[in-house]
Amino acid sequence: MSAAEEPARPLLLIPGVCGTILNTRAAGAKGEGERAWVSLSGADLRYQKLWGTYDRSSGRVEGLSSDSEEVLVPTNGDASGLYPISILDPDVQYGLPVVHYFDTFVEYLTSKQGYTCGTDLFGFGYDFRQSNSAHVPALLDRLRSMHALTGRRADILSHSMGALVVRSLLIDHAAEFEKLVETWIAVAAPFGGAPGFGSDALLTGVQFAGSLGAYFFVDRGTFRQACVQSPAVYELLPPPHFPYAAPAPELTLWLTTPLPGGGEGAAALASGAAAQPGTPARQCASEHPRARPRLVRRVAVPSATHPSMHRPGPEAAAAEAAAGVRTLGPEEAPLASWHEAHEYKFALDQLGGVLQGVLEGNSVSIGGQAVAMPFNPDVWQRAVDSHSAWSACTFPRTSRFYNLYGKGYPTPYSLQYGSWWFPVSELKALPHANASYTYVDGDGTVPTESAMADGFDAVERVGLVGAHRPLISMQSAWDQIMTWIRAGGEPAGGAVGGGFQMVGHP
Repeated sequence: MSAAEEPARPLLLIPGVCGTILNTRAAGAKGEGERAWVSLSGADLRYQKLWGTYDRSSGRVEGLSSDSEEVLVPTNGDASGLYPISILDPDVQYGLPVVHYFDTFVEYLTSKQGYTCGTDLFGFGYDFRQSNSAHVPALLDRLRSMHALTGRRADILSHSMGALVVRSLLIDHAAEFEKLVETWIAVAAPFGGAPGFGSDALLTGVQFAGSLGAYFFVDRGTFRQACVQSPAVYELLPPPHFPYAAPAPELTLWLTTPLPGGGEGAAALASGAAAQPGTPARQCASEHPRARPRLVRRVAVPSATHPSMHRPGPEAAAAEAAAGVRTLGPEEAPLASWHEAHEYKFALDQLGGVLQGVLEGNSVSIGGQAVAMPFNPDVWQRAVDSHSAWSACTFPRTSRFYNLYGKGYPTPYSLQYGSWWFPVSELKALPHANASYTYVDGDGTVPTESAMADGFDAVERVGLVGAHRPLISMQSAWDQIMTWIRAGGEPAGGAVGGGFQMVGHP
C-alpha cells in the first residue's frame, strides 16, 4: 500500500447500547472478573448481576446491595480497546453472527485499509446502563492518549447510541473536541430517539433471539429490570418537542380495568406524581402541548350473561363524558363482546407517569430477598436534562461531521398494548403484554427522520438500505465511511446550533 493510501489519522470506534462486553467482579477484587454480557452460557442469571438502581448523588447506576459486585469493561490484555466491542461472546463466536459486532469491520480496516490495532485503530467500550454523559471523562482520556501517541487529530466512528456519548463530549469539552477530533462519522444514530424500541424496552423489555430467547438467552423481564433504572435507555426516548414530520409517536393502552379515577387517573399518570407516597411530588413529564392523555372511549356491550357490563347510568355517564370517556353501545361496536375495554392515549413524553403506575410494587429477588424497584423520577429527570443539553450542542468549525443512516426497513414508531377485543387486564400486567406498532421508514430500530436530525452543518448525509445492527457490517457502508475518512479540504459552513435543523441529503 502506498503512502498516499495509508490512513492519515487514527480511528476510534464507539459502539451502541448493548455493544460492549461487561464483566462483574466482587467489589474491591482484582482481575477482570466474570462475563455478565454477553454470555450464552447461563445468560439470564449472569445478566441479573447488571441490575442496579440509579443514585442521584453519584449520577450512576449502583449495585442493589452494599456487597454487590462491580461492573467493568474487560480489556483481555488488549490496550487498543477493541476486544470488548468486537465479538461480544468470544466463547461461541463461530456460526453465531448475533455475537459479532465490530470484528468484521476491524478485519477490513486492518487487512484492506492499512490500519494497525493499537497504533492507529482503537475502540471505546463502556457500561451502557449509565447515562451517556457519564462516559465523557473516559472518552476524553482515550482521545488524549491517541493524540499523544500519534500527534494527530482522530477520526471517530460511532454506531447507534455511541453518537449520544460523542454528543455529550461535545457539550462538556467543545474546545478540546475540536483540538482532538478531525472527523466524526455517526452511523444509525438515534438523534431524535428510537420511540418504539426505547418505549417497549422500558415497558416490557427486549426479547433477544426471538421467542426462544426466553429459554436460552436473557428473558425480556430480566432485561426490563435493568432498563427501568438505566438513564441511557430513557435517553433513547424522543427529545421533548421534536418536530416530527408525521404525527408524533404515542402510546395506546387498552385496559379491562380502568385507571383509578377515570380521566383524572389517566391525567395523574401523565403528570407523573412522586414515586413514593409521602415524598414531595416531582414533575416527571416534560412540558408538552398535550399535557393530558386523550381518554378516548370505553367499550361496554350489553350482555345477558354479564349484566354488570351494561351501559352506565345517567349520572355515571355524565361523569365519564366530563372526563372525556365515550361509551359505545352494541349498535356502534364492531362485534358483540363479553368485556369492557378502556382506551387511553399518551404522548411519549408522558411515559414517565405511565411507568410509575406500571412499576408500583415492582421488585427483584437478590439473595432470596425482595428488593423494591419502583419508578425512579431521578432517572427520568436525568434523561430530560440530557436532551436539554444536547439541544444546545454545536459542532466545531474546523472539524467535519458526516451522517450515515439506514432506511428501507419498517421501524417501530407508535405502540399499542391490548385492543378493544383483547385488552390487557390491568396496568400492572403491561410488562407481560406484547406491543403492536405503527411503522415508519428507518433501519428497523431508529426512524430515518430521527437518524437525520443531528442538528449540525453536516458535510454530507447518506442513507443506505440496511438494518440497524448489520449496517456497520455492510461493504457499501465501509466504502462510504472510507470515502469520508480520506476526504480532504475544509468543512463546508460553520457551527450550527443543535436544534433540529434538517439539511439536504442525497
